[in-house]
Amino acid sequence: MLSSSSRLFHKNLISVCAISASLQFSKRISCNSKLTLFTPRRVSSFTSCYPTIQPRFARPVWCSLRYEHTMASQSKTGSIHDFTVKDAKGNDVDLSIYKGKVLLIVNVASQCGLTNSNYTELHQLYEKYKNQGLEILAFPCNQFGAQEPGSNEEIVEFACTRFKAEYPIFDKVDVNGNNAAPIYKFLKSSKGGLFGDGIKWNFTKFLVDKDGNVVDRYAPTTSPLSIETRYRMASQATVWETIYDFTVKDAKGNDINLSTYKGKVLLIVNVASKCGMTNSNYTELNQLYEKYKDRGLEILAFPCNQFGEEEPGSNEQITEFVCTRFKSEFPIFDKIEVNGENAAPVYKFLKSGKWGIFGDDIQWNFAKFLVDKDGKVVERYYPTTSPLTIEHDIKKLLGIS
Repeated sequence: MLSSSSRLFHKNLISVCAISASLQFSKRISCNSKLTLFTPRRVSSFTSCYPTIQPRFARPVWCSLRYEHTMASQSKTGSIHDFTVKDAKGNDVDLSIYKGKVLLIVNVASQCGLTNSNYTELHQLYEKYKNQGLEILAFPCNQFGAQEPGSNEEIVEFACTRFKAEYPIFDKVDVNGNNAAPIYKFLKSSKGGLFGDGIKWNFTKFLVDKDGNVVDRYAPTTSPLSIETRYRMASQATVWETIYDFTVKDAKGNDINLSTYKGKVLLIVNVASKCGMTNSNYTELNQLYEKYKDRGLEILAFPCNQFGEEEPGSNEQITEFVCTRFKSEFPIFDKIEVNGENAAPVYKFLKSGKWGIFGDDIQWNFAKFLVDKDGKVVERYYPTTSPLTIEHDIKKLLGIS
């Protein structure tokens, strides 16, 4: 019979099945790609906290899902700065004191399998960026497996003694249910989770920009250090509003200001010439382009060699391959990186606009982003999503019935 903790997990964290299934897929693709979501270290920390569940998918979820998750829209009224919370001693803290700071808000627990890794990395992040505008706000919560049973005093003593935590630890709160703290109702309404708004487990993380807007949400298994790049984006002086704010290079090295595509619906794809999905994707992209190019659709193809080194050629070779073999007429741009420190700014923007099912990173060749006529990212699709299945969404943005 399952323990009460196991039953609670079974009910609240069905995403474990999707993550476990994704591991099956990782064994089938090259280990040379930078698939940060498939690292053994994260998996071990995950299994130490949760009971084992055997997924019952006939094939990996990653390969069978079309990316249909739409994040809850950012709240149009107010910001995190509108809230007052209690600190661990019961004093009121007006969060407007954090105006101009980037915030990482975490529901913490002292007896979880994720406790050690998360507190350790949170400490590392805070030490590195506390003088550059980062503040971490920790809210203890006992709703997941009863893994935060202590008093506020005991919790603070544990975090500060064992992990040298210097960031503020607040009053213990509920994050789900009728008694959820108002700040968590706001956070969840601003960024929904994969299987609904509810917090799934200890150490769910929300990233808040300097203006108090929630810009991203991370699963409990997302390591704090993996959020570092997104922190730098949230704290940067330049704020990217639309795809039109970017200038990219074409295949010949010329600058292309993407504002030239104002009023167009864009389908943006990271392509590769030697991938098992190359033929089907290019064939269907051509079909879409031929059908809708005169009605306002533009396809932007960005070669990338980060996944299995399946785009090794020069820009000239890539363009020759695409135009000769597939007769493609849509623009092929300069080869870029889409993940990591050297990711092209346009891809940092795309990923921040629509996260993936297991995190921000692009998972493989032929991930797709749909951008509306105003330059806003409205949808993200997985590499296995066939271009023709996106036709309905494209027609809707084009205003075609």
